[in-house]
Amino acid sequence: MKRKIGVGLIVLANLVLVFIALTSPGYARAAPNMDPVMRGAYASPWTLALTAVLALFGFVLALVPIRRGERWAGWTLIAGAAILMSVRFATDPRCMVVLDPHQHGCHTILIWALLTVIGAVLAIVGK
Repeated sequence: MKRKIGVGLIVLANLVLVFIALTSPGYARAAPNMDPVMRGAYASPWTLALTAVLALFGFVLALVPIRRGERWAGWTLIAGAAILMSVRFATDPRCMVVLDPHQHGCHTILIWALLTVIGAVLAIVGK
């Protein structure tokens, strides 16, 4: 039962990641406080393709090996989330204000990471 909940959380997390990829060009155009370099980093085709591939990576890991109970896939997913979040926190100054509810930071990517890690842990320990 825990594994099914974990797989569901991982799929939900990757739906959030797809949402991020689809809405980032509109957000980049609508945010007047972003400079052109930051706007290009959020809405460039390379960023969107990388986000979509990462979501596909999560879907495939969740629906094939994690659902079958292979623990290596859960650890791989946790490692991917840790790498992405460490790079994001190191390069995006808005992530430093993520804990302040009155400022906008990288809340959606943090939600993705938390759902992914919680889902992977549930899938690893669950039967």
